[in-house]
Amino acid sequence: MALRTNVQRRPGSAMYYARVAIPQDLQPLYPTKTGTSKQELWKSLGTRDPKEAVAKARPVLARWEAEFERLRTRRQPTPADLSKAVWDHYEGELERDRQERTASARPARYPGAADELRTTADAAGEVTLEDAGNFLVIRNAAQWGREQREPHLETLRLHLARGETALIEWAADDVIQREGLMIPKDSSVYRDLCQRLQRSEIEKLQRTLERNQGNFTGTPADPIVVPSYPTMGKKQAASGETLAELYARYQAEQNGRVTQDTWNQNAGIVPLFFEFIGETLHISAITRKAVRDWKHALASWPRKATSIKQFEGMSFRKVIEANKTVGKPVISARTTNRYISAIAPFCQWLFDAEYIEQDACQRMHLAVDKKKRTVYPWSGDELKLIFTSPLFGKCRGERQEHLPGKVEIRDWRYWLPYLAAYSGARLGELSQMLTADVRQHHGVWILHITPEGSQDKSVKTDGSARVVPLHSRLIELGFLDYHARMVERGEKQLFPELKPDTRGHYSRMPSRFFAGYFKNIGAKEDKSRNFHSFRHSAADAFRRGGYMDETFGPLLGHTKGSTTGLYGNVPQGPAIS
Repeated sequence: MALRTNVQRRPGSAMYYARVAIPQDLQPLYPTKTGTSKQELWKSLGTRDPKEAVAKARPVLARWEAEFERLRTRRQPTPADLSKAVWDHYEGELERDRQERTASARPARYPGAADELRTTADAAGEVTLEDAGNFLVIRNAAQWGREQREPHLETLRLHLARGETALIEWAADDVIQREGLMIPKDSSVYRDLCQRLQRSEIEKLQRTLERNQGNFTGTPADPIVVPSYPTMGKKQAASGETLAELYARYQAEQNGRVTQDTWNQNAGIVPLFFEFIGETLHISAITRKAVRDWKHALASWPRKATSIKQFEGMSFRKVIEANKTVGKPVISARTTNRYISAIAPFCQWLFDAEYIEQDACQRMHLAVDKKKRTVYPWSGDELKLIFTSPLFGKCRGERQEHLPGKVEIRDWRYWLPYLAAYSGARLGELSQMLTADVRQHHGVWILHITPEGSQDKSVKTDGSARVVPLHSRLIELGFLDYHARMVERGEKQLFPELKPDTRGHYSRMPSRFFAGYFKNIGAKEDKSRNFHSFRHSAADAFRRGGYMDETFGPLLGHTKGSTTGLYGNVPQGPAIS
């Protein structure tokens, strides 16, 4: 009798079973001994009680559903998958051979076993059977393994000629599971994979036999056993000169010139490049062709690929291949340039230090249309709307700052717009300021825009560090009184409520807050107006006062007049009445 569709008794049995139909698209992955595919899964629940059977069935059915979901993430293998499987097997098995030889030279578990055995014999006059056995096993294990390689090689060749795959199926099954491939065991694709891996195993065994004779320079003769990456060469890096080790050396030398935020951002990009060209290769693998090929591959790289579940655990190339089915949007040309910029300084360092023969990233960036202006200054009416809104008078309080009320807010929410409007400073520069950055200089109150005083502080460029006189309007509004209160409280940060984000930036929270606030009060309709508009408005105010760009540019942190010229709407020239 069937209690549920998934809980039934089998004919001739008093026990209840969990039962589920295998989805049709997954049935080829469940072959029977006769070569057909299973259509259902059954599992005994070990009970004759109906209620107990229902309870026991739930976790069984859940496991099956999870298994089906996992199998659905598998994909059809590509030629690149098969090529990579062959090369990975060859490289991996040779690395295992190297490790075994190192271990047999000086066993990690029994270091100095021979000396210990002699010492024991000298002291006690005899050695135990266990002592002698352990020593002999360790000494002879590697030799025994080497003696088995030649017979195993001949057997593999015989099996390959006959089309037998039993000795290599373990490796094929491992590839299918690890790479998430849709290859049924009874398929021709599975047999093809096994035969490819047999040829890889044969090449590996030939290398190990050559190593037994002291020859460690051999390379595969079988054309199917080749590096799977088109930009890869066959020369491997020596110890201490792998790509990762050289990059660590570069970081150590450049650490004082590069911000931690930049290192953090590049940490997710540089390994992708190394993986693409081959992480174990000699540094000479970094060529202009390698960078060019990576740039072309980036055109198919999905946005935020590392955080997308469907791509979890996949290599760079696998992600690109899988996205042909998944269909996630790919990164823009600007982001591609950012990826190239992440490796460009390293390539320049390698070239300067004569590790490589040419700067591999020179002129590799994509040509991208640059918009002259994406942010515009606030108009006079918009500035009036902002500074007469509830936040700058009295509002309803937290999360209702845009609505009139009885609450007076005088923290960063109040002061940052005023400071930006009367100094032209960037939001990031103002958000990170210390109380020590507001002080008197030759009798004049100033804002010191500087990266000094805290490791969390930074400025956009070297020329951005500057001194800006405190506007008299800010003093009238009570900014010095606010500053004095922070000093009296012992605060180091001028705006202690602001905390650095994961990238060390203090501007993240205020940027989000003001984007919403300006929209709520009707000052902002699109991305052409934002907090940075205060900086453009300051540039216009200087021009209205009759100042030329090169005169007030340093107050904005610009060392070049051409940069200042991109700010504001008012043209440079005589004072405007």
